[in-house]
Amino acid sequence: MNIQKMLPIATKDLEAKDGDSRGTIKVIDRPTFILKTREGENRAVSPNQRNGGNKKQGDTSSNASSKIQDPIRTVLSTCPEMTSCVKFMDENMQLCESPLEFLYDQQDFLVVGCLGAQGVGKSTIMSFLTSNIASGIFPTQDTMHHESGANCTIGIDFFVTKNRVIYLDTQPILSGSTIDYSTCYDQKKSTTDFINTETNLELQSLQFAAFLFSVCHIIIFVQDWFVDPNLVRFLQTAEMLKPSSTSNMDQDYVEYYPHIVFLHNKAELQDLTPHSMENVKEFYGKLFSSSRLQIHSGLDMSNHSMEAGLNLFFIPRIVNEEEVTIRQNEKKLIEKLKTKIHGVTRNPMTPSTLTEKDWYHYVSRVMEAIKKSHLSSEYGRLMP
Repeated sequence: MNIQKMLPIATKDLEAKDGDSRGTIKVIDRPTFILKTREGENRAVSPNQRNGGNKKQGDTSSNASSKIQDPIRTVLSTCPEMTSCVKFMDENMQLCESPLEFLYDQQDFLVVGCLGAQGVGKSTIMSFLTSNIASGIFPTQDTMHHESGANCTIGIDFFVTKNRVIYLDTQPILSGSTIDYSTCYDQKKSTTDFINTETNLELQSLQFAAFLFSVCHIIIFVQDWFVDPNLVRFLQTAEMLKPSSTSNMDQDYVEYYPHIVFLHNKAELQDLTPHSMENVKEFYGKLFSSSRLQIHSGLDMSNHSMEAGLNLFFIPRIVNEEEVTIRQNEKKLIEKLKTKIHGVTRNPMTPSTLTEKDWYHYVSRVMEAIKKSHLSSEYGRLMP
């Protein structure tokens, strides 16, 4: 038995001596190299060991997998649920960091912004859209605001629902109280300083609108019962000042433009007649015939979805709280608007798909681009 065991060893020794000396290095070092690599793999890629190996390997793999998955569960669970809005951007167009803690690293989200003049009911409409979560999420004007003429919303307020719908409520456009505030408190001017204060603040309103055109999927443009041609011209100017969606202009990439809903709040009963509504649709259709804003998305008051329908909504005026029938119709219209908003097509804002956190960083880049835009600066200098 000892002779049989020694023979193969002797032959291997002879072969090693006759061959190259590098063969001996491979025979000695190769097993050591492979064993070290496997030990490293067992430590780093432990989830792959679940289906094989002994019990010890299974235990180590389960422990390692739990260590890897625990931080992910911690991040998702610590993201708090919102019950009230937070500040997204201040009146000086400075982005706040507080909304970042409410955003997930996932791609299925919808951004809804709101624009309008002072006192038309922007915050009220946004609070109606989020009333199933809590009442009065966006603060609305009270008697003190009406008496002093002050804005209830300053800058942009932020709220995100559990269904991952981000609502942005903005300060009034072309607001006279903003001029009084800047005069009394010596508010800092924007990057484009002009002699005329009204020119500065009008340009700031245009920058807010151009900003929403770049970062929102849907914009709700709220007006009173009548159509103001100056506000329509304001929308057209903001579309012109909208920055490019991407700095690297790809020929295959189509420039991004959001859906816009024309919402007439405090409408009278005669405004809800078919003849009156057709006149308003014809008016908007002619004014925005050359616009690239998506105004025909089926976001209308009809019960069925029509791709070619103009995005037009009327919310009736409520004189007193005892008008139960009108109040119920108002709630039905808000629910219909919310349902159609949630089902709208979400076009990509950038060539690459954005997560919620990526969207936040994209927002900061858009705002910097708007502030440094030469087009905005030249337009401000040409304003009377």
